[in-house]
Amino acid sequence: MAEPEFDGKETVPVQGSNLAAGKTILVDTSLLIELQKADKKALRVREALAPFRFRGVSSYSKLEFKRAWLRPMAYIHTCCCRAETRSVADVWEQIERRLSISFQRRQVQTCLQAMDAFLRAAHRPLSERAELARLRNFSKTRVLEAATALREAVTDEFKGTDCVRAEEVTKEHSDGSLDVMIRRCSPDKIRCQVHLFFTDNAATFALLAEAIGSNDEASEELKTTEHHIRLAQQDATHLCDDRHCAKLADSIIAVDGKKMDVFAANNDKEWITIAKTMTKPLVNPVSGLCYRPD
Repeated sequence: MAEPEFDGKETVPVQGSNLAAGKTILVDTSLLIELQKADKKALRVREALAPFRFRGVSSYSKLEFKRAWLRPMAYIHTCCCRAETRSVADVWEQIERRLSISFQRRQVQTCLQAMDAFLRAAHRPLSERAELARLRNFSKTRVLEAATALREAVTDEFKGTDCVRAEEVTKEHSDGSLDVMIRRCSPDKIRCQVHLFFTDNAATFALLAEAIGSNDEASEELKTTEHHIRLAQQDATHLCDDRHCAKLADSIIAVDGKKMDVFAANNDKEWITIAKTMTKPLVNPVSGLCYRPD
């Protein structure tokens, strides 16, 4: 039976789509994060990726993973270590207080999802002190063992941008605090190859910018991506500022893994446009759906 074609509106169930038969898949950061959450969510992703013979990831995803998952986990650990913290409920309250700061809402949401993963893993009632100690150890372990978890999730990584920040190792300081700092980059002190990567793949980035520009329903994130692609077309070293290359994160990851047969991600608003432009099928294991290009 022929597989249905994606027309931009219709979706096809992942199971039975036959996309995995002997094929390779690019795993986006959003799914690397899902693999760290509550078992039910992680299992859904693992099962969807398992049939692919090669699961690739862009090294740039490690940077995004650190920013989007490890830093919130380290924040939970910091909350646990504060003198005024007496229970897991106190940690929860500290996280919720950050909701009032709008630019941190995504980080807060990730913290709450991490807390959900922790609470769902509880097997027996503990004292408040013991439960707090377990959360402190849970968050520290997730941060320090992240590199191992990522290696187990994928087959290999692509290093087209030669991102030095992606290779920074998380560590524990002598005082017990966690180092998840992301160092700054600027055109005045170029340390990576993102500008050369952009130039080498200029045609693909141009196609992405055109696709976004012609899409009246493009998300704000995609519109920002288009803006920075246009600036990089004038001077590629624009991307050597870490604040700028971050605006192209999804596009950089996709172009880095362009040799993969299938893309996999959990943020459809951005990745459907990217996948269609690059004529790649897109799998979303979280929703259980896949999208096929025209």
